[in-house]
Amino acid sequence: MKATDKNPELMSLINSLIPKFITREYAIAEGLCVICEATDIEIHSFTDDVSVKEYQISGMCQKCQDIVWDTIEEDSK
Repeated sequence: MKATDKNPELMSLINSLIPKFITREYAIAEGLCVICEATDIEIHSFTDDVSVKEYQISGMCQKCQDIVWDTIEEDSK
C-alpha cells in the first residue's frame, strides 16, 4: 500500500507522534502498524474501505483503529 500524500509540515507532525524509529510512509509501504508493530498488514485485514483509507492516512492496523475510535467515542459520551 502507499501512504496518502500530505503537506510536509503535517507529515513531520504525524511522524513525530509515532513512538517508533520508523516513518508513517515506511510503515505503510512495508505493511506495518505504527502503534502495535503488527506485521504483514494487507488490504483484506481491514473491515471496510474507510479503515483501509485510515491506514493509508495514519498507519494504524484495524485492531489499533478499533481501540482508538472506541476510546474517542466513549470519551465523547
